[in-house]
Amino acid sequence: MVAFRAKFIIGAGLIVVSTLTSTFAATVVPGGVIHFRGAIVEDPCDVTPRQQHFSLTCTGEGGRKTREISYQAALKGENAFPNVATVSMTYLNPEKSLAVMKIDYR
Repeated sequence: MVAFRAKFIIGAGLIVVSTLTSTFAATVVPGGVIHFRGAIVEDPCDVTPRQQHFSLTCTGEGGRKTREISYQAALKGENAFPNVATVSMTYLNPEKSLAVMKIDYR
């Protein structure tokens, strides 16, 4: 009987301490609750390759816009849509006949 009372008192004490600890912890941190539902999604840029340049069509900056970028400009890292995406290009071989274009979205 004594062992039961001791276990009961210890268990009740742990419940009280854990309740008070979580209550005080919740009041220490200022802020609120943010509920997020859905997703923030925007279409990726469309790339159309051409002989000496490529066309890049992106959504943003007030609608869908198309700009033509030379491959040399992409090699230099020039940015056609600074608020939407950054375009870069690197060659894969010394003959400069194969390249990879990378588009980093903001």
